[in-house]
Amino acid sequence: MEALDSFLRAQVEPITYVVFFGMLIIFGLLETSVERSHEPPGRVGRWPANIGLTVLNIAVLGALPISGVVFADWMRDAGVGLFNWIKTNPILALTGGFLVRSFTSWATHLAMHKIPFLWRFHRVHHSDTFLDISTTVRFHPIEFLINLPIMLTAIAIFGISPVTLMLYEVFDAGMNVFTHANVRLPKWLDRVLRVLIVTPDMHRVHHSSDHRETDSNYGATLSIWDHVFRTHTLKEGDALSEMEIGLREVQDRRANSLLWLLALPFTPIRIKRRNLTAAERTKDTRKEAA
Repeated sequence: MEALDSFLRAQVEPITYVVFFGMLIIFGLLETSVERSHEPPGRVGRWPANIGLTVLNIAVLGALPISGVVFADWMRDAGVGLFNWIKTNPILALTGGFLVRSFTSWATHLAMHKIPFLWRFHRVHHSDTFLDISTTVRFHPIEFLINLPIMLTAIAIFGISPVTLMLYEVFDAGMNVFTHANVRLPKWLDRVLRVLIVTPDMHRVHHSSDHRETDSNYGATLSIWDHVFRTHTLKEGDALSEMEIGLREVQDRRANSLLWLLALPFTPIRIKRRNLTAAERTKDTRKEAA
């Protein structure tokens, strides 16, 4: 385990970037051939804001006064946390720490939806009106500042090891691209994978404009917590492909404005309804009735 620790400390950053950008390239190409939604992705309108948020978030993450790995080093040296108190097999400690880190992510995501103050920031991510690889990095910078103390608290309580955190970082980087990709997996493969990990179809439901579906499938990496706590929602086929993505109250060009997205947590949303055709009004009426 010491050899793995030394290797990751020296190489985790380039490995993470290789995994992240490699997955972006792979699934960016797949989105052109095995797409889930056949609607125009509107990349020209959407991607500048998403890329702008990415640049800001990289700057914020780089400016954070402490990282999870450094904090985990402190906790280990001080003998603080469950896995630092008990003597156990390193593999068991790594597995347990990985599950705790995944659960922390799931629980934080749940809180982002259930606590109004936190939802103000998280809804920036959900305001994208199309789901593809660029949505992966569409977060308000302050959301990362909110997540940091929650993660540090979990590290302090459970004594998650630095190795575990670095491995999770690499896994999370790849999984976030995968789950947001506009790709259609074979039905049998999706059903097998979603037993353990979050699939694109599973996460697509979470980005539905219907809040009943948005309030489900909170997992970002492992799907087991949604199964355990019964927050898993299954939706397949045409229903997924034709599902409206984003916030129901924001289906206009505001969702593509970087400045508007940065201000969104601090301003009320004024609903702008587009002019619907008679057929669309009938369809919406039937949805509400159902």
